[in-house]
Amino acid sequence: MWTINQSVTTELKILRSRFITCLYPSAGVEEARKHLSDHTKQYADASHNCYAYICGLKGETSYYSDAGEPGGTAGKPILNALLRAEMTNVLAVVTRYYGGIKLGVKGLIEAYGKAVETAIQTAELVIARQLVHYSVKCDYPCYEHLKHKIAEFNAILGEIQFGQSVSFVLSIPDESKLALQEILDGYRTQSRLDYLQTNKGVN
Repeated sequence: MWTINQSVTTELKILRSRFITCLYPSAGVEEARKHLSDHTKQYADASHNCYAYICGLKGETSYYSDAGEPGGTAGKPILNALLRAEMTNVLAVVTRYYGGIKLGVKGLIEAYGKAVETAIQTAELVIARQLVHYSVKCDYPCYEHLKHKIAEFNAILGEIQFGQSVSFVLSIPDESKLALQEILDGYRTQSRLDYLQTNKGVN
């Protein structure tokens, strides 16, 4: 299975209609719905905001919506494009601005499918992995040492905040968590770091 780490936006024009496709990395259903809410607010003037999402290491959870288009002409083609590309933990939203020419059922199915396929071709795909997430707080010298050390574990640093200390979210492949926790526990013993495992997800 594949996923993305960064959002992607592409646009196609088909018979005067504009199809704007946005792919959002979504660690779960809640995040997908949050991205969807923000997207529909941004494109509130659009004719349709059709979408589909897939979540889970094996794509266990999926959902789609035609959002006002004729049944089966938008949401399902969007989902099928994601399935063909073996994508997971991603939300695909195709925003349509109607151009005055009706595409018909077949035309809509082809347009929505092509819109998502084009976005996937543009995206930088990464292998979907089971990740463990930690909320970490440490001093600056510890942070500088740790950020180089965790590169050995293919870990990802995110949500970094600098203040009197450094706070960040650390995401690491599940198979490497025990080795990393030994390092984190070593800093914790020295009272230079504190951490909490928050949840598991896919990336």
